[in-house]
Amino acid sequence: MWEEAITLCKELAEQYENEIFDYELLSKRLEKQAKFYENIMTILRPKPDYFAVGYYGQGYPPFLKDKVFIHRGKEYERREDFQIHLMSQFPSAVRLNTTTMPGDDIRNSPHQIQCFTVQPVLEIPPRLKNKPVPDQII
Repeated sequence: MWEEAITLCKELAEQYENEIFDYELLSKRLEKQAKFYENIMTILRPKPDYFAVGYYGQGYPPFLKDKVFIHRGKEYERREDFQIHLMSQFPSAVRLNTTTMPGDDIRNSPHQIQCFTVQPVLEIPPRLKNKPVPDQII
């Protein structure tokens, strides 16, 4: 989350420079910010897997029932590990082994969880389009 850290560093730098006039802290914050930029360009970051998780059945609260959410896995987390963690949160649920939309029989059952890997669609921000931007930044 180096990009998020850079945003926070910029906010702090603004405060140190224009509100509290602490140039020593400003200097340290800018050094830290520079390190985050360097990390983005030099450190290999694993691409996480994404999982679609559907909650079907009468036993779920309304905010989950018959809804599908996309979850981002942790670094190097496999689908099997993600499912084990998910199923531990809902021990009475039955895991569905299909990617198709369940029928009414599944929706009227007590607890069913559907989990499968999905591929995200890359949307390049407009400010980066048609420019020679390194992949690490995109």
